Amino acid sequence: MSETDSLLTVAIMSYNRPDYLRNCVDSVHRHLPGARILVMDDASDDPVQQAELRRAENERGARVVIGGAGSDWHGGLYGNMQRALELCETPLLLYLQDDSQIVRDVSGAEIAALGDHLRQTGGAFLYPFFLKAKKKRPWARRFVPDPVHRLMQPLRGADGVAHLTYADIALAHVPVLRAAEWRFQRSEPRNEQNAAALFPQGMAILADPWGFYCPEVPVFRHRARTRSWVHRWATRGTSGANRLRALDGAAVARLRARAPLDLPIAEDWLTAEDPRIKRPFVFDEMKRNKLIWLAFTLEQRLRRRG
Repeated sequence: MSETDSLLTVAIMSYNRPDYLRNCVDSVHRHLPGARILVMDDASDDPVQQAELRRAENERGARVVIGGAGSDWHGGLYGNMQRALELCETPLLLYLQDDSQIVRDVSGAEIAALGDHLRQTGGAFLYPFFLKAKKKRPWARRFVPDPVHRLMQPLRGADGVAHLTYADIALAHVPVLRAAEWRFQRSEPRNEQNAAALFPQGMAILADPWGFYCPEVPVFRHRARTRSWVHRWATRGTSGANRLRALDGAAVARLRARAPLDLPIAEDWLTAEDPRIKRPFVFDEMKRNKLIWLAFTLEQRLRRRG
């Protein structure tokens, strides 16, 4: 058993995006090779997705848990996140969504150091992703560097609350959450409020993040059922997920060596495999072009009226 295997479980929230699920699972397998994998699927009904779930089990050793109607727990994003917390058998639990990916190799020693930090401070959550470009300026004065622990620590606002307390993508400290009898609420703002009350130190950001969101993700999750002519016209082929290029050793070394330590912005470090992907990144394929977005929103309004 590797150090990673004994410390970390990765829980992937999944629903009807088979190409993205494959990319996410494969990125975990590649860059966190010892981690246990839970795929928390919200009763997907796409046959391609169902085949991908079987592949995750058979080829990647994942445990697939199906939620939804007829089960003894509520499905949906936060129901699935709660169930993953209940099933987790390691001290650290990395929450991902199927349209995200791990972008670099992460060592067992690095994971252990973060686990030690959480245990010593009583912290519950760390943010493990690069930040979107739109946050670069507004967040610059809300965090201070902690070079010893390779973190960006949140400052407190005028209301006394840390500037970041919770996010749906998170590296969670399982013993602390269980001791606090943490329960995921049904919206991100409610989870933020709950985390602020229980864990006032806030949520630090990894200075050397592990992953990020895939850009230009399909707005429709079950392509066979897509009725939008704008979507069919605007979608770029059927080449699968819009993947990010993994950082090589030299890029990771530059990331670690940057001085002064600052917020890790995705566009400063990451590129998409497809050179046509818009920068700064957008995360809904219909928003990559103003004309496409205008046509799509007009079409949706007409459909609702009809």
